[in-house]
Amino acid sequence: MKGVTPVNASASALPREDEVQSKIRKIRTFGRNARVVCLALFWLAFVVFVILPLIAIAVRTGIGIAGVVPTDVPRPTNGDGGSYDVLQALLTPVQLVVCVFLVLGVVIGVWFAALNQLYRLFGSLATGAIYTPENVRRVRNVGLLLLLFAVLGIVIPTALVVARFLIDASVPIDLDRVFPSLSEVFSSFTTAGLVLLASWIMDVGLYEKDHADALQRDAELTI
Repeated sequence: MKGVTPVNASASALPREDEVQSKIRKIRTFGRNARVVCLALFWLAFVVFVILPLIAIAVRTGIGIAGVVPTDVPRPTNGDGGSYDVLQALLTPVQLVVCVFLVLGVVIGVWFAALNQLYRLFGSLATGAIYTPENVRRVRNVGLLLLLFAVLGIVIPTALVVARFLIDASVPIDLDRVFPSLSEVFSSFTTAGLVLLASWIMDVGLYEKDHADALQRDAELTI
């Protein structure tokens, strides 16, 4: 059986090197485009954080706000037992707006943090820095934030139910409308788990790569 000569090995390595460089260019292009998407989502979330409380005021009071929110915004159906119906019954208009700000502040704050990690991750990919400890950490942070987001999806409705029983248990409530469905809960936790699993795999792979590189350097120094 004939061995592979250095010339043949070098020739066979060239197509593989060209393929890798082509994929790196595609990853860099994807990183640049993804950064633009993250930036757009960031400003969209910011607008939602500013506009939704104004809509809540208009819906609760029926008063238009500086021409931004019209007076004919449709109101939620009373007695349907949904989250907004329960809040509307338990809180004054000012308390309702404060509550909306707090809930949105927490949820969108987590959203901003996740977008910031993704923005930095895609920024690294755009420069060609792909397999780095910083990227591993950013992917892990995104997974943890998605996990927090999934937990909030249960904690916030639970707090609403507890407040309803403590303040006024006579307020009608429909738990199916307040809590997310089991499929939504499962999907949220599964997504967070998969991202955390990906970060763990990246961490192990990066360690093995660094270890192999260190052994190769030691072998070259020995020679």
